[in-house]
Amino acid sequence: MRIACQVGGEGTPLVMVHGAGSGRWSFDLVRPHLEDRFTVWALDRRGRGDSGDDESYSLEADFDDVAAVVREAGPGALLFGHSYGGLVAAGAAARLDGLPGLATYEGPMGGVLADEAWTARFEQRVESGDRDSAMREFMSAIGGYTDAEIEAMQGTPAWQARLAASPTVPRELRAEREFAIDALRLGELAAPTLVLVGSESPDWARRSTQAFASALPNAELHTLDGHGHGAAVSGPELLAGELAGFFG
Repeated sequence: MRIACQVGGEGTPLVMVHGAGSGRWSFDLVRPHLEDRFTVWALDRRGRGDSGDDESYSLEADFDDVAAVVREAGPGALLFGHSYGGLVAAGAAARLDGLPGLATYEGPMGGVLADEAWTARFEQRVESGDRDSAMREFMSAIGGYTDAEIEAMQGTPAWQARLAASPTVPRELRAEREFAIDALRLGELAAPTLVLVGSESPDWARRSTQAFASALPNAELHTLDGHGHGAAVSGPELLAGELAGFFG
């Protein structure tokens, strides 16, 4: 599997893992605030952007992909994941010996994003060519974005990239629904971990974040006041400051 990474900056490697319906470009506003202190590796998870894909999909394969990128980034590489990417980052961390630091921003704990009926409706709309309305509903119902925030995204290159990634969303929603946070064995993860949540985020995000924070033995829980699930867009400097402050 070929995994594409956009690499820039100078300093300790920091691998950044995006969420569902997204890509490495989701960190475009955050990267400039980090690249003076870190060599940022923003990757495209399998099935989108410039990365490869195959007919099968599993969370475990995603875990392996991200762990491989961290090893490629070099000794001392740090790891951050947003949303579904937070779950993937936590799974990858369990595959890495001596990971010096991990950060997650509202990673789902398994079984909280969408039921099968919702997922099937989304999938049908994508397959019928109505990707725009399907992605709008996903951003609203799952991501908790406001109508104004979604309208601001539409028509941008990032929105077109989201539409291109939309066929990967159903498989990830189904994988998350069938997953259980206990499978991550977070209690065995020694890495210091920053667990982030927005004060305005959806209920599933707050519940999941608390579950991660409770399961991790070396976790710090920080709240991004005034922001929701999309602080990488609404507060990129704040998010970057949290990561830089924690990773030092």
